[in-house]
Amino acid sequence: MNPDTEKYIYQAVTNLINHSVSPKKLEALQRKHTSKIHFIPKRYRIFGGILQSMNIQFGNFIEELMSLIIADDGNYEIITSYSGKKNNKFKLSFSNENRIDEYITKCQTVDGWDIAKEFNKLQNDIILDSDTKYHTFKHDIDVLFRNKKTNIIYYLEIKYNDDHDTGKFIDINRKFIKTYAYLVNEFNIKNTEELVPILFYFTNKKMKGNIYLPEKTNIRRGSKFFDEFLKVKYEDINNCLETLSENTEIVKRFDDLYNKVVKGC
Repeated sequence: MNPDTEKYIYQAVTNLINHSVSPKKLEALQRKHTSKIHFIPKRYRIFGGILQSMNIQFGNFIEELMSLIIADDGNYEIITSYSGKKNNKFKLSFSNENRIDEYITKCQTVDGWDIAKEFNKLQNDIILDSDTKYHTFKHDIDVLFRNKKTNIIYYLEIKYNDDHDTGKFIDINRKFIKTYAYLVNEFNIKNTEELVPILFYFTNKKMKGNIYLPEKTNIRRGSKFFDEFLKVKYEDINNCLETLSENTEIVKRFDDLYNKVVKGC
């Protein structure tokens, strides 16, 4: 693994910890939990809130890490005008919005649904759409990159783990498909080969099958994405993160934080 990547991982985790335990964050948690009546002691609720905040921010860290790794590979170019931006302005036609909502419903209700065939049909219908009436949205893009040789654009929606509840799982897939439709319009895509949407889970865990997206073509989990796209090994990144979690300095930071919050309250 590139030593710069390893250095980046360590620095990013350190920054994440520092941000989560800033005086401003601690004061906000103190105010929040002081006003609550609860059987769990306030000091433990504050410490739990800090850990929860770090866990949420870790998802953003994974997005930044994947963008860095893809850019460092050499075969790809990050489309920086969209990738990692939270306020991209996109258009979605009324007909494509209805088309996607109907597709989600059919995935849930139609027996014998051929997901690979139907998703490919949906992609073609989105591309061929000619509706001039549309909504305008501000929308985030996790990672958007282009293969320098083939010019194929890849849209990566990143989730750390495949462990979302049923309601959120539906929303993730609906958002993923609508984002694909935004990008089709934005880049004037003419066929399904020009833009490839991928739902990427950083871990290899597979909780359940996806009834909305074809597993083989549009979902990647952990090592499969690295093996297919990147020179760096998934095991190297995974081992780096695991080693970092037991790093003496990092462990001490958490011990000090525990002593400060739980024992100091």
